[in-house]
Amino acid sequence: MKKLQNTAALLFIACVGLLTIVSILGVWNVFATDVIWKSFQTIGLLAAVSVIVIFAGRFMDMKHAGEVAQIEEIPNPIFEVVRRLTVVFLVTAIAVLALLGILSIWEVVGGDVISKSFSSIVIATFSSLIIVVTCLEREKDKMLKNHTEISGGAVLLFFLGIWWMYTLIF
Repeated sequence: MKKLQNTAALLFIACVGLLTIVSILGVWNVFATDVIWKSFQTIGLLAAVSVIVIFAGRFMDMKHAGEVAQIEEIPNPIFEVVRRLTVVFLVTAIAVLALLGILSIWEVVGGDVISKSFSSIVIATFSSLIIVVTCLEREKDKMLKNHTEISGGAVLLFFLGIWWMYTLIF
């Protein structure tokens, strides 16, 4: 089961990475404008699905914890590598995009480069957050361990709140 979960997590990370690139290229007018929103909405949907799968996996682990003695599992090291590469990518991308934004402020480059740089920074940051949290979850990092119980109603209210904010914005 863990091998299947790891494969699904890596596929999810690859999809988020690809959609991030498509979104950023859409911001810079390589693709049509609607591609940006569709890609960003897809990233958000994948993030919501990831949260649901993580909670479902934890629920299944808790349900079987009493039946089988827990053996200390060694996490797949690929997730640590992916997490570190994602952070390096994020820092590099933000530095380059910030430089482009500064050049636009000082009118060295023209056009709406400042807004494109800011949009690209937001997309890269959000996508990196999703990838890093997914990697930390697969690594069973203690930072993500929450020892409080969450009811199904609280999760439902959370997603209804997200949907309500989405309808207000769009």
